[in-house]
Amino acid sequence: MTHMEMMKGIKGHGYRDELVIPIIENTPYEYELTDSLAEAIKAYPKATAVLVRNHGIYVWCDSWINAKTQAECYHYLLDAAVKMYQLGIDWTTPEHGPLNSTKRLRTVISPDVPNGAHAAKSSKHCVVLDIEGTTTPISFVTDVMFPYARDNVRKHLISTYDSEETKEDIELLRIQVEEDLRNGAVGAVPVAPSDAGKEEVINSLVTNVVSMIKADRKITSLKQLQGHIWRTGFESKELHGVIFEDVPGALKDWQSHGVKVYIYSSGSREAHRLLFGH
Repeated sequence: MTHMEMMKGIKGHGYRDELVIPIIENTPYEYELTDSLAEAIKAYPKATAVLVRNHGIYVWCDSWINAKTQAECYHYLLDAAVKMYQLGIDWTTPEHGPLNSTKRLRTVISPDVPNGAHAAKSSKHCVVLDIEGTTTPISFVTDVMFPYARDNVRKHLISTYDSEETKEDIELLRIQVEEDLRNGAVGAVPVAPSDAGKEEVINSLVTNVVSMIKADRKITSLKQLQGHIWRTGFESKELHGVIFEDVPGALKDWQSHGVKVYIYSSGSREAHRLLFGH
């Protein structure tokens, strides 16, 4: 598979890379898998997992937290691959365009509707969309949204430091950083205690947040803070939401046919509302 967002969570893989996962046949006893596992690892040295048919997936990594993250990503990717196979989607066919395009999705949902109409079959009750590459250009998220949050985190914390909202954001970050320090996460530094002074606390928070953004961490504390920073950007008109030109029509048509539309994304709900609302 390729061009799927969760591939970023797989060690050594990016969105545009190709992810190949070897599949081996199951055996009556687990110890009997040894030889076929060894052969799969030798044949696919870049893979960090092997799928055992009708059994599960073996993932190897350098730490428990990384193994857990990769296992979650593999679960998502494999489920998506199975669904795509069932729907007849082939990402290797050039005429289909990017994997996550809304046009591509509409073709799957309503292949018999003429003239590119967006109407969905009555048997479909909902549509689940991603943000990056589906409703919005990936470049807008990676080149605009993320850099804006990174460059404005200090300014945001300084101006809102005494608000209840930011106090909650800071507490969530403290909890996350403590966990990261216990697990030896790269880039994590202790957050200064509250009585150390505003400037020292903010300096330590900025260091951690910038590191989290760089690593594209999928964690609540970061996503919540990013959403609050983006809100300021949208309200001040420094940020303007970007969506593909065919998205509004698709959403309206799906809604008019009683099809509910949902977003599945690691971003905060507030960030989604801001993106579509501005």
